[in-house]
Amino acid sequence: MRLLFFLVAAIPRCARGRLTRLAAVLAIVVSAGCKGRTADLLAPPPEAGIPAAPIPTEEPRQVHFTFTARDAVTFDWRGGDATLRFWAKDIAPRTVEARPPVPTPVSSAGPWQEAVADGLVPGTTYFYEVGHPLRPTSLSFRAPPAAGATGFKFAAVGDFGAASGGSTGPAVHRAIALTEPAFVLGLGDLTYADEHAASDVDRHFDDVMAWSRRAAYMPVWGNHEWEGKGDDLRNYKGRFALPHAEASPGAPAAGCCGEDWYWFDHGAVRFIIYPEPYAAETWTDWARKVEPLFTEAQSDANLRFVVTAGHRAAYSAGHHGGNAQLRAILDGFGKRFGKYVLNLNGHGHGYERTKPQAGVVHVTAGIGGGELEHAPTACRWTDCKTPPWIAFRAIHHGFVKVTVREPGISLEAICAAPSPKDDNVRCTDGEIMDTTLIAPRPSNPAARPRVSAAGR
Repeated sequence: MRLLFFLVAAIPRCARGRLTRLAAVLAIVVSAGCKGRTADLLAPPPEAGIPAAPIPTEEPRQVHFTFTARDAVTFDWRGGDATLRFWAKDIAPRTVEARPPVPTPVSSAGPWQEAVADGLVPGTTYFYEVGHPLRPTSLSFRAPPAAGATGFKFAAVGDFGAASGGSTGPAVHRAIALTEPAFVLGLGDLTYADEHAASDVDRHFDDVMAWSRRAAYMPVWGNHEWEGKGDDLRNYKGRFALPHAEASPGAPAAGCCGEDWYWFDHGAVRFIIYPEPYAAETWTDWARKVEPLFTEAQSDANLRFVVTAGHRAAYSAGHHGGNAQLRAILDGFGKRFGKYVLNLNGHGHGYERTKPQAGVVHVTAGIGGGELEHAPTACRWTDCKTPPWIAFRAIHHGFVKVTVREPGISLEAICAAPSPKDDNVRCTDGEIMDTTLIAPRPSNPAARPRVSAAGR
């Protein structure tokens, strides 16, 4: 301690003030022998009139967020402290009090929190703190980009499971985190708690924290979220706030309050999520309601592409096959709207990419960690003769990285978590097993702004 003050004394007087204060702080830390005090030095700048934060009592769990508006994200987590604090360079900190979500998840006791961070500047990186964690970590998220922006990437994959249920999902989550996507489209069958244990729901949302504290989690509901026993949609609708959410006819009563499908704009892309086929009229109802969204996007110069996503496949040669009703609906939109170029789905536990069907490329990516599906054939597909409408297919865990650029939408299927007994291709973690570029269709309007979301 004497050496510390001796060093300060040896520094010129003009620079001594700040260093003396730093020495005093360090002296407290050293004398107390408490590493936790160093967190005080790393805390965000104080807000005027707001009392000091309480002593941390627990670690927030299952932290994730969704994009809920052009200038807002909504955080959900499990923990007793209901505060969200966020700030950016040259933007003063704000503190928001969370509220219990509706419906309340039933997988465990909670408590559950949901808080909105709004008034965000497009494309800006924000730092945040959920609750008052025992081990403060520098966390950040990027606000949604400006309308018309390109230069961003997202991940798409479904059929995850949880580490507690024997899934290889955590390895896929780690690979996704290395990609640093703006958001992840979770293409349904998120936890498989209906096949294993209710605790798998909570474990899944802990598993995804490998990326969900920095990338938005944009979910799709799958059949395992509502058809099986021991789990229901309350555990999922209660953990997400979804933008422009709508209810579907035939949806299960356990789940409350709509949120069966939704849509959002991100930069130059409109994303439209389709629901599960709860009843015979569910998809026809959806098609009628989204027709104006396609029409609006087609005439909006800021929007270059329309992408749909859901759990079930319109086109698939895998275990579950494609759905004729859904295929007819999506083909109809593809024929009428030139900006519609890509559909993403899970359900089949393999990877498939089609050639354009009515102008739309269909990608099945149910390779997020659930047990891979294969037939007792040499190729592991039911039919070893590849259908003429399939451009590429493989059985291997991984995810799809999608990059939106000026020339078009780039797709890369990334390998992760090998399963030698089930795979029909060999690749290492992070290796690309398929890639293609989806260019704008000729019918797209030529006038469009050149805005980049990268490099902010």
